[in-house]
Amino acid sequence: MENQNNKVPENFQNLVEVDGANVNPNIDALKKAREEFEIKMSAPEGFVEVRLSTKGLIGAPEVFYIRNFSPEDLMSLGLADQEDIPLKLIKVLDSLIYNPENDPALSVKNFHEKEVIELLLFLYETFYTTIFANQEWILTEEDWDYVEKMYGGRDTDDFRNYERALKNGSFKPTFDIDISKIGFYEIEKDIKLKAQVSRKYGDKTFKATFTLPKFGDFITLKYFIDSIYKEEDRKFARIGEIIKFRREMEEKLQQGENVNLSSIPNVPKTELDKFKEYEMEKTLFSITASKALYICEFDGVDVSSWPLEKKLELAKDARLDYSVFKMVQDHFNTLKFGYKEDITVHDPIIGKVVTRKYTFQLVDLLAAIRDTGAAETSISFV
Repeated sequence: MENQNNKVPENFQNLVEVDGANVNPNIDALKKAREEFEIKMSAPEGFVEVRLSTKGLIGAPEVFYIRNFSPEDLMSLGLADQEDIPLKLIKVLDSLIYNPENDPALSVKNFHEKEVIELLLFLYETFYTTIFANQEWILTEEDWDYVEKMYGGRDTDDFRNYERALKNGSFKPTFDIDISKIGFYEIEKDIKLKAQVSRKYGDKTFKATFTLPKFGDFITLKYFIDSIYKEEDRKFARIGEIIKFRREMEEKLQQGENVNLSSIPNVPKTELDKFKEYEMEKTLFSITASKALYICEFDGVDVSSWPLEKKLELAKDARLDYSVFKMVQDHFNTLKFGYKEDITVHDPIIGKVVTRKYTFQLVDLLAAIRDTGAAETSISFV
């Protein structure tokens, strides 16, 4: 008779063999574990371990150590002009990261923007609070249906007053985001960060390879464009402000508000035409420069280290037309990594939990860090 004590329970049998289990780690795995342990042991007090959801497969390292912002760091960011914040943020975050070997690769400029946002979310949750509070709530159609029902129709005075209060800012509904409940994509180990396109031209085949740009690349692009159009931006700034202000006033007039359009100066047609031509030129140039940013190989030549102004000439090549670049952008848009934009929050209008899309902005996260006191920290006076 079989001894029941020696019988393997049925629900344990699938644990006898584990497919792909690494019970005998190789030299590379052992070396990696040793290096990570040495960095952890050498990291000064106050530094915490960071493991982003991208697992070292995009731009950020798989594991690194970082400290909290100092008052001087936040002051530096607070005093920066709006357009200089991204560049200043790279310098400040780099100074927070523990980098004993001064490795130039260990820089936030090599992260993807989604990784920068995830890092700021990590810092905010770790050193401040899990609640990202008082975000502006934009009413959905379901919200408007609820308000319509509450006030007995959209043509009532109460409904119009509610709508007017929203538009003039006297009523600002807000909501909170619990960062600890944000979801992150499980990144694919073989994620494709490059896209190669090829096209036949007679008996020849043209090939170009594009790579996913990093955070620092987009900042370079921004400064490149801003520098080129600095004089035009200054010259047309006043006209742009007048056009924008007039459009806003016309919208308010259509919504029934009392607006004196005659007090707003008209832009002469000749100046308006020049402004539209300038806007179009800048937009088209920005598209071409963006295309150049992605190119890393062109017709068999490695151009990844070329300066942007040199790659700009490649981007003008007729073979890199709209359809080609759209294919590239469509590929990169399908890559799933970083935080999930679908978040669960409390709808302040209808008073229930809903799921909606939300995109975190760097400036909003920095403002929250600046305005929120450190978590689990107290002060007493003796």
